[in-house]
Amino acid sequence: MSREGIIDEVLIPAREGRGVRMRVGQLLDVVDVEGHQVGDLIAWCLDDPSEYLSPTHTVSCNASIRLKAGSQVFSNRRNPLFTIVRDDVERHDIIVPCCDRERYERDFGLPNHPHCLGNLHDARDRLGETRELHGEMAWNVFMHNRVTEDGAVVTDRAAHGAGSTITLEAHRDLVVLVSACPQDLTPCNDFDPTSMLLRVRERGDR
Repeated sequence: MSREGIIDEVLIPAREGRGVRMRVGQLLDVVDVEGHQVGDLIAWCLDDPSEYLSPTHTVSCNASIRLKAGSQVFSNRRNPLFTIVRDDVERHDIIVPCCDRERYERDFGLPNHPHCLGNLHDARDRLGETRELHGEMAWNVFMHNRVTEDGAVVTDRAAHGAGSTITLEAHRDLVVLVSACPQDLTPCNDFDPTSMLLRVRERGDR
């Protein structure tokens, strides 16, 4: 990819979170640097932080839990925040909230394990933002969850390889936070969390 048109590029170290700001019409690449990694993504509008990416409204507006190239991602006011213009994986979870301290304490007896909600708070603080965050705001990019016929939610190993990318075109000026998920107790990240990359680009460089 040409470096021309790149506005910002941020490496997310394994088990940590980072964020970017982007303007309407710009593109955001979320890149799995080493493969088999999930990213938990939160976004909200710069001009009105009360409007934010809502997984549940996205499911309702698309009438589907499956997102792929061409799908839109919606806010809590049912306005499109992103259009997916590239998707190497086309498998994401949009029904399960991101992990938090309580999840690791309840399910694994580990109250001090790193978690995505904590990573997202750290990413927010690094940007100097103050918006309150909740786990149900997160979209689990590249997460290979599936719903069985009897309604169970099963987490499979994320099978995609190094360099896998989803590219989102912004419809509003946004703050975007991503956690390189630290989950190492389920197949979520193939039991080995690794780094991710955020790249903000002008629309002409696809």
